[in-house]
Parts: sequence; C-alpha cells; structure tokens
Amino acid sequence: MSAVAPVAPAHTGPGPMPGSDPREAARIVMGECPGLPFLPELPGRGPGADLAGRSLAMLADLPVDVSPRGWRLAQSRGRLARVAADLVDRDGDALEEADELARDPESAPLAAARRLQVRVVGPWTLAAALELPGGLPVLTDRGARRDLAASLAEGSAAWAARLAGRMRAGTRIVLDEPMLWRVAAGTVPAPSQFDPVPPVPVVQLVLALCRFADALRAAGADEVLLRVPTTSGPEAPALFTAFAETPRGETPLDGLCLDAAPLYAARSHDALDAAGTVLGDGRILQLEGAAGVGRPIADRAAAEQAANALLGLLDRLAAPRYESLARLVLTPTEGQVARDSSATTRALAGVRQMAEIAPHIAE
Repeated sequence: MSAVAPVAPAHTGPGPMPGSDPREAARIVMGECPGLPFLPELPGRGPGADLAGRSLAMLADLPVDVSPRGWRLAQSRGRLARVAADLVDRDGDALEEADELARDPESAPLAAARRLQVRVVGPWTLAAALELPGGLPVLTDRGARRDLAASLAEGSAAWAARLAGRMRAGTRIVLDEPMLWRVAAGTVPAPSQFDPVPPVPVVQLVLALCRFADALRAAGADEVLLRVPTTSGPEAPALFTAFAETPRGETPLDGLCLDAAPLYAARSHDALDAAGTVLGDGRILQLEGAAGVGRPIADRAAAEQAANALLGLLDRLAAPRYESLARLVLTPTEGQVARDSSATTRALAGVRQMAEIAPHIAE
C-alpha cells in the first residue's frame, strides 16, 4: 500500500441547467461545486441562451446575425446576438455574486489550483453550424474558418479569464465538439445536395485543435479540454483515439471529456484506449455519468457502488489508482440535470459524494 493518500477526483457539472434564473443556477453551482465551479447554461430562456448563442456572443470583432436556418456571419451584430451577449454577461455576474456569498471570510485562502470551467462550442462544430452570408457553412471556406477560430479563441478566453479573475480562480475552457465525427466523415448537413460539405482529414482536425488550444492559452486560458461527441453511427464513426493523441511537436490538449457509459460497459475499445492514453500522459479525464447508476446518486450505498465501479475502470485501463484519481473530473450526465432545480442539486451532490468516497475505498 502506498504511504501517500490518494487525492479525491474533482467534481463539477456538465453545463446545461433547467430554469431561467441565473442567480438560482449560480447558487446551486457554488453550493455543490465550489472547488471547480462551472458557468451554467440556461437554454430554457429561449433563442440566444443556448451554448451556440453563448459562444457566438463571445466572438471578438466578428458580428453574427440569425438566418432562416440558424446563425450566419453579418456586417453588424443582430438583435438576437446582442441578447445572447447580455445573457452571458448576466450569467457571469450571477456566478461571481454567488461565489462571494458562498465564501467564508474567515476560511482558508482558496487553493491555487482552483478553476472556473467554461464550456464553449469548439471551432470545428461552430464552423459547421455557422453560415457564410451566402448560406454555405463556414466550414467550406478556409479563410472564413481561420478568422472564426481566431475570433473565438481571443474572445472566449478573454471573457472567461476576466470572470475567473474576479472569482480568484484559474480558467479551464471545455471545447464542446458534438459535430466532430461528422466533420471528419464529410456528413455535415449542407443547404443543398449540390453543395456537399467535404470531409476534413483527421490529422488536420487534431492539429488545428492543438493550435486552437495554444491560442486560447495565449489569450488567458490556463487549461483546455476537448469534449468529443457522445453518439456515433455509420454516417459518423467515432475516432476517440485519434483525438487523444498529440501530433509530433505540438502542445497537447490538457484533457478529454468522455461519456462514461461506453467505458464502464466496455462497448468501445477505442474509447477505452483514448481514456488510457490521456491518463497515461498525466492529463485530465472528465467522465460524464456514473457506472451502474442510471439515475442520480441518491445515497451513500449508491455512491460506494459508483466509486467501486470507477476504481474498477481505472484497473481496466491499467491506470494507477492513486495517481489517476487526482486527474479525474466527475460530472452527472446532461439528462440527469435537465429536469428541475432539485434534480440538478441531487445529481451534483451525488457526484460530489462519489468523489469524496472514492479515495477512501482506494486505500
């Protein structure tokens, strides 16, 4: 047995939350995830409040407006884009206020490793979803794609770093790339069958993400994680391992966010290899969902069951328990926090309890 006690995994939320009150959402976040708070997303407030609207609101000097099919580049910022910018600023102010209210002035100083986690749409998915003025996706225009990535890196990192500074925390940005498999497969929906969107080589996708992470760090981010798609199919096969590895000569992403279910069930050897690669490199692995618990963890017995399954997963990955626990981040699934505020609180409290129990079982 090691003489060094294992460190508990970090725990936080996936991002989306129910309701429309940013102060209530922020209060829940700071109550359950004070060590790794996340910026809540409240898509129930309507257009512009979802993750795409939030990410576009953070763009630096690149105006957008709505089109009949979604969002497009524009000469000036449209009304809905201004609404999105106002909403994300309100969310940040609410989280800062909740952080101040939750902090005990007589408590010990905040840990230097504390992070604020902010999720944004990644550059490839944003390029697939955002339209050029003519209607084609930005993904089809190399110059526009480059400008979009530069604007997103500068704007999102600066915005997140300002809020994190006010909360006396570092900045962790999660790049959510739900369209990544489709971009690689060439199955991104096109406005016309006569203008198909060609595939992007995987090597180019990975290299661009590493360099995008470099740009985020240069603009103020401390850590950058990649969240890959949680679903795949014949039209968009998964490529987990490709995005867990780092091209020669490049700075790696700081971690990977994976749906935990395929890992626990051993349904995807590629996903298991990717998780093992990330932990073996000493990087962060964020797992969404707890093994064997389809609903939020409700009591200590369920937390122990989930913690035992987590340690079993580390053993399957040949990852040392003690060192690897400190590199894990545990979150509920998006579905577990989607219903109402009380369900969200229970789900976040459940992963917190699982994280607290895991190191004791590991000993």
